[in-house]
Amino acid sequence: MTNKQRDLLTSVIFLAFGAFMMSCAVGIRKTIASDVGSGYVPMFIAGCMIVVSIAKLIITLTRKVPTDNIKPKSDDDLIGGIGTIVLMLLYMAMFQPVGFVLSSAVYLFAQILWLSDNTNRKPVLFAVIAVAVPLAVDLLFAYVIQMPLPQGVFGF
Repeated sequence: MTNKQRDLLTSVIFLAFGAFMMSCAVGIRKTIASDVGSGYVPMFIAGCMIVVSIAKLIITLTRKVPTDNIKPKSDDDLIGGIGTIVLMLLYMAMFQPVGFVLSSAVYLFAQILWLSDNTNRKPVLFAVIAVAVPLAVDLLFAYVIQMPLPQGVFGF
């Protein structure tokens, strides 16, 4: 696969993923009556992803310099990328029904574990990070920003 083909493919994939993420973020309901709801950050990230994907697509299509260099294939990179996309899709599907803290903890643990190799795999450390970060973010949103994140069916 040439660089141009790879750039076109990834631009289209990220454009579609950004559109999907935007459609999911629109469905996140506001928990308090304010201008900014819980879906603001996912919508902002999805919007940025769409803009960057469109820009990369335009740059790739209008580029005059041939970029037909064939990159060597790496199965590890492909598997890691596909695994990350699958984990993100599962995270987005779990987010509303399960809630922010639990879905984020599961996602972070799985993502860190997925991208680590045998030399740096420390599941206990990964679990501590995966639990501490969503709890800290949830506390920040609930008590400092006063905009609680989705709780889910378990109430946390």
